[in-house]
Amino acid sequence: MKKNVKVSLGCKSQIIQFINMNSKSSCEIDVQDGHSYIDGKSIVGLLSLNLFKPLDVTVIGDDKKITDLIDSYGTHQLLIG
Repeated sequence: MKKNVKVSLGCKSQIIQFINMNSKSSCEIDVQDGHSYIDGKSIVGLLSLNLFKPLDVTVIGDDKKITDLIDSYGTHQLLIG
């Protein structure tokens, strides 16, 4: 399954939390800022994006694991919309 969401990473702690959640997940996470795609588990890749605007996140994997990860984004107030 594949699910697309928008996230906002407004501060250092949100960036760290986002990377930590993604790294613990077995899902594939792709992040896009309009024109660039990076691996959502890569801090270096994430910091190369424009973090001043919402990011498009695609999560690919098992339905339950996707749901759990996206719920975690919501719990940490990263989701937009």
